[in-house]
Amino acid sequence: MAQSINMINDLTPISEIWKIKVRIILLWEVPNYNNPNVVDSTELVLVDEKGSRIQASIRKTIMQQFSNMVKEGWCSIIVNFRLISNIGKHRVTNHSYKLNFFKTVVRE
Repeated sequence: MAQSINMINDLTPISEIWKIKVRIILLWEVPNYNNPNVVDSTELVLVDEKGSRIQASIRKTIMQQFSNMVKEGWCSIIVNFRLISNIGKHRVTNHSYKLNFFKTVVRE
């Protein structure tokens, strides 16, 4: 049976079995603090059909794997990701969690 689509506001770290359908509305690269010529991560803001938003992060070690799959304005189905607490002074969204790519699958 196919997994149903979840809404961003329903995401919690209690489960790791989530499937979201989102549009990438913002994408930027975060440079390394000590060497601004090196990118440490790619950050994204995702929005679902109800307008809920969540920040997502792709670590440097796996950025190349997703370089052709994440573009601003693209709509995607995303599965197999982790949620971590969205803490810090500079939060991009109000969501309590942040999505981390690891063995994530992205489909248009």
